[in-house]
Amino acid sequence: MAERQKARAEETIKHTIAELLLRRVKDPRVSGVSIIDVKLSKDYSVAKILYNVVGGGGESEEAQKGLASCRNYIRGQLKSAVRLRVIPELVFIYDVSLDRAMAIEELLQKIHDEEPAADGEETDDE
Repeated sequence: MAERQKARAEETIKHTIAELLLRRVKDPRVSGVSIIDVKLSKDYSVAKILYNVVGGGGESEEAQKGLASCRNYIRGQLKSAVRLRVIPELVFIYDVSLDRAMAIEELLQKIHDEEPAADGEETDDE
């Protein structure tokens, strides 16, 4: 029961923050931020928000600064959206897993492109 309640709170926080970043926060540094996941601590006092930046990791430092500047606003908006005794402290963490996956995909594509044709197949060069 407690795990289900925690998962529901995490999902509500995730959707609320994503909606706020999309519609309410006017800081251009957070315009490409996508919320990946939310992890609440056992006592609900800290919420780790995993995010990624659409368009690559090059803008992650600017996005981190933008998220830090609007953290208190987002936390205030969570008061009305989430029914918790204590509104958690928000910690934004850049999620590198998507960048790693894209780099691996590029390497696999490069290997596939450089792979010689099988013995029985004709190549376009002939």
